[in-house]
Amino acid sequence: MREAEFRAWLEAQDYEDATIVMQINRVRRIEQSYGDIDALIENGGLEKLQQELAYSKADERAGKPNPAEFPVNGNVYNNMATYRKTLDYYRQFASGDEIQKADGQNITAAAIEAAMDEFDTIGLEGFKSQYGFGTPQKYWVKRPGNGKLYPAKAVVGVSYGHVPSGVPLKASDFYGGQGEQAANGILRKLGYEIVSRGATAPEAHVPVKPEPKHESDFMAMPTNLILYGPPGTGKTYRTALEAVRLCDGIASYPETKDGRAALMARYNELVADKRIAFVTFHQSYGYEDFVEGLRPVPIGNSDGESVGFHLQPQPGIFRLIAERAETGGLAVGSEPLNIADRAVYKMSLGEVADSASDFVFTESLQNNYALFGFRDIDWTDPRFSDREEIFSEVKKEFPDVDVTPNKGMVQSPDVFRNQLEIGDILIVAKGNHRFRAIGIVEGEYEYAPRPDGRYCHRRKVRWLWHDKDGLDVSELYPPKFIQKTLYRLKDAELNRPLIARLVSETVGDGAEGEPLPHVLIIDEINRANVSKVFGELITLLEPDKRAGMDNALSVTLPYSKRQFSVPANLHIIGTMNTADRSIALLDTALRRRFNFREMAPEPELLPVIEDIDLKAVLTTINQRIEYLIDREHRIGHAFFIGCETAEQVHDAMRDKVIPLLQEYFFEDWSRIHAVLGNGFIREDKLDPPPGIEGDRVSSWSVLAPFKADAFERLTAKVVDMAVEGDE
Repeated sequence: MREAEFRAWLEAQDYEDATIVMQINRVRRIEQSYGDIDALIENGGLEKLQQELAYSKADERAGKPNPAEFPVNGNVYNNMATYRKTLDYYRQFASGDEIQKADGQNITAAAIEAAMDEFDTIGLEGFKSQYGFGTPQKYWVKRPGNGKLYPAKAVVGVSYGHVPSGVPLKASDFYGGQGEQAANGILRKLGYEIVSRGATAPEAHVPVKPEPKHESDFMAMPTNLILYGPPGTGKTYRTALEAVRLCDGIASYPETKDGRAALMARYNELVADKRIAFVTFHQSYGYEDFVEGLRPVPIGNSDGESVGFHLQPQPGIFRLIAERAETGGLAVGSEPLNIADRAVYKMSLGEVADSASDFVFTESLQNNYALFGFRDIDWTDPRFSDREEIFSEVKKEFPDVDVTPNKGMVQSPDVFRNQLEIGDILIVAKGNHRFRAIGIVEGEYEYAPRPDGRYCHRRKVRWLWHDKDGLDVSELYPPKFIQKTLYRLKDAELNRPLIARLVSETVGDGAEGEPLPHVLIIDEINRANVSKVFGELITLLEPDKRAGMDNALSVTLPYSKRQFSVPANLHIIGTMNTADRSIALLDTALRRRFNFREMAPEPELLPVIEDIDLKAVLTTINQRIEYLIDREHRIGHAFFIGCETAEQVHDAMRDKVIPLLQEYFFEDWSRIHAVLGNGFIREDKLDPPPGIEGDRVSSWSVLAPFKADAFERLTAKVVDMAVEGDE
């Protein structure tokens, strides 16, 4: 797949990010089973594949199985329709065509019924996430026969994808004559009844998403998993596979070089999206690193100069990804809203103690912008992107005022004009102890002069939440606000989940979507003192103690004093090298809260390379290690998995296997020799120095090169013992 070009083509068709990602993931899944899609097009195999994925309503009634080589969840008819549509998109992309959207005149009752069937399969949340529609605000359509109610506009939009060469309309397509009334007109023309019920239809009539019936649907429950085994058993690869499966719901990547590359590419995308985080435990790792700890932070005066420092709570990786997971399902209208990655600023809209400035707050909210004062100077000139230019202009306009670059009348306009970016969040203060509005910056700086010369500056803002009386700031931002008009709040102190909750509870605006799965990978989990690292949070890891579950628990964190719980959509995968520490030595509390999956050596995965039977080699080595030490010190197949020539096998033995055996046996070369034999290890005898009586002692060395029949000697039933001076 020409992924970058396909993505750009979809963007040119004005599709939203979620739809683009979905189409690309579908192509990836098709390629995993059928090979490169561009090769299919070149060889004329695309039409054949589309025919292979054909699945009719008659097939559905007859209970015919899924025709695809890959498994699907839910309704087969709808799934096959979406995959055929994806193939059609890629064909149009490859031929340089634009997507032809169906005319509303071509919508049929069969297409409407198919959209309703799809709604029955994936539910309202599925429609919202897959097609970008929000919660229906007023109009529902009644289905003849069973009386179920469906969101009218969304059903019409999706029905466009169920007519020949049609494409589902997105929520954003329903403007300019194609809104609710246009959708209702199409439905009425086809004989459907429109019902006006408000944002919530009667529960008995609204189809709900069915209970999970497929293996991949178990992801709704939190996963606590530890992969354990000797070194080289593929724990790292398996961890990436599990993490991608938990995030995407599927992870069908073949055990080939290309399959591994595709898996790691997807894994790296999820890491870049901050849905997967990785940390390695070690002996000195602690609670302050993992959850939160105190860090020195400089204290600045009003002129921006450092005058000392204080200790401030800083979140660790576990708190960060937990908060990211908790806020990851937020949507405003039909658009996803990621709270975690946005800068958050405190801003004052007027002076609370001055009733004459009340208009600043009310006018800002009514007109969807933020008004800003600080002198009637037009800052639109590009040169004012430099704070020094702002400073110079203020000095020129107000020569009698004592001004420095760090004074508020210079600093605040610089923040408002230059530092505040589109997408940043504004928290509107009500004094220093309360806040009364939350919004997102949507426009660049504007100069809008007023007759009285006050509040002439503004930025367009989409207000997500407001409360005239305000809420106490202590839960949102424990340090409380300071007497500055506009400044960025410290991430470590900010309670982002509270912002998400307030926005999601806003009637008719925010909506809580299906939370995106997040994964925390803890490598070498057994190398740290787990009780010390997790502290009181060990109990919160249990699936039924997670946020939103039946027995949900929360704790007050010791440094930030904020309430903390572990969200149910945060999965934890640990890895454990059994050569470092036995499972039996792990903390009992940890063992009770995690599932353990052994990753044993798999010699059967190894080929014969130039007469070297790697399966027999690895099996023999591990049998001898298990006899001399234990099974937890065996070595894995990954040491040889990438070998393609005899030279590479020799290098793996010399550079990986033998050094590991030296560590295992504490430089006891007689035991290393017992494992590998004299095809790899040479024993010489040293006489005692002159004048010293004693026995001859052994001198061991690794042969260079190995003997020609070294591997045959190794895999023989009887090990050849070393012969003095044996070459």
